[in-house]
Amino acid sequence: MKLRKLAGTLAVCAAIGGGGGFVGAHAENLPDKIQRMEQELEQMKQELQRQKEVQEKAQAEQRAKEQAAKPVTEASSLRELTDRVKLGGYGSFRFEGSDLKDQKTSFVFRRLVLTADANIAPHLRSYVELEFERFRKLEIEKSFGPSATEQGIEATNHSEISLEQAWMQYDIEDWLKFRGGGILVPLGRFNLNHDDNRWDLPRRSLIDRGVPVLPTTAAWDEIGLGFLGDINVSDQGELGYQVYVMNGVALDSEFEQVVKDGKAVTEVKLSPSTGGFASDVKDSKAIAGRVAYSPALGHELAGSWYYGQYTPDFLGKQDLWALSADGRTGRGPFELEGEFVLTRFDGTHTVAKELADTVHAMAPEASTAAFTLANLARNRYGYWVEARYRFWPAFLNETFLGRSFSNPQLIAVLRPEQAWLDDLIEEIDIGKAVTTSNRRVDRISVGLAYRPVPLVVFQLAYEYTRTDSGKSLATVTNFLPARAYENDAQTVLVGIAFGF
Repeated sequence: MKLRKLAGTLAVCAAIGGGGGFVGAHAENLPDKIQRMEQELEQMKQELQRQKEVQEKAQAEQRAKEQAAKPVTEASSLRELTDRVKLGGYGSFRFEGSDLKDQKTSFVFRRLVLTADANIAPHLRSYVELEFERFRKLEIEKSFGPSATEQGIEATNHSEISLEQAWMQYDIEDWLKFRGGGILVPLGRFNLNHDDNRWDLPRRSLIDRGVPVLPTTAAWDEIGLGFLGDINVSDQGELGYQVYVMNGVALDSEFEQVVKDGKAVTEVKLSPSTGGFASDVKDSKAIAGRVAYSPALGHELAGSWYYGQYTPDFLGKQDLWALSADGRTGRGPFELEGEFVLTRFDGTHTVAKELADTVHAMAPEASTAAFTLANLARNRYGYWVEARYRFWPAFLNETFLGRSFSNPQLIAVLRPEQAWLDDLIEEIDIGKAVTTSNRRVDRISVGLAYRPVPLVVFQLAYEYTRTDSGKSLATVTNFLPARAYENDAQTVLVGIAFGF
């Protein structure tokens, strides 16, 4: 309204001061101009109001950010930590029943493994793997007083806690990475890929675990350092390698004196075991390596080796060496995977006699040393081959097995495997010859696995195991409590394995 009054005043003044010619020429355009000026002024007012609202909103957001600055910083730190450190692991358990007279049907909690994979900084990575095998509890009680001192340890049977891996890696280039710490020995493919939820059968392979043809049982780790890397050799092909120097396997022994048929006998349990993570028992180091060629995803062919002294220095310097060839391939739903391992222990007779002399010096009344558990043989070799067929019938899509999952699978599995033990030491008479034998163990497993998701598997399997006629499976395996003439066993296994 004020603008209209101002415009009217200007028009009157113009008419008075300028004469009738001015009014006649401009009177018609003046209202239009006044209307246009009013519209422009209104638009300016709206724009100023919008800018004011934007400014007030920005100020409010800034105040909110300033008030929440501390919580945001903590959340960012937590997010940064979870981005750098990945926690995971796997677990497995099974039910097994056998026709062996001394083996009870049992549920067995195989293991729970916890892992942490950390990207410490660019090019720096750390990995830790802690295993609880058949473990439920460990209790330690101590009391100390003027009248009595007590100490007790209570634990579940066959329980074990072990540090399976703990290493740091410096990625210099893709083809050159330095790794040091507790590492898996790269001999054969199973030792590097032993996670239970990766496999479709509920028992580990014979030559890697049950009748170890490896220098020691998988999962086999050592303290050491070395280099690894991957090299692209074509559009899809890749060449990978690992080479390490480590403490290496060392022969461990347990002595127990018993009386059999009125004769003193010292039973000696020999076990080539993982080298210590403390001071080495031998003034020698081992070397191991693996070279693998992958022409395409899902296909691999590899060779690996191990060489080192296996005797403590007080038993002399005797070496062992091992070679392995392994691979994996497949086409469509069919997959084939396998491994062959050969291990040779030099000087086994010499080592056995020196141990017998040691036993005799410790217990002169003992006339015999009995060696058990098939842990010292001059040559140990064997293989396993696993064939798999993946399928999924369409009619299962709407059942509880399929409707909640995007790509469930059924896997039919067949795994034949054999192990040979040449010149296996069984017994030594003090001052006399060493008693040895050549042994063989065969096992075939058939199974069906159901995977609702890749990290979880439900397993059903049947396995048949046998050794030489008239011999006991207990003397060549570490998992079958067979009687003296039980040379074969049939076992049904039901298992579940999961990763996270």
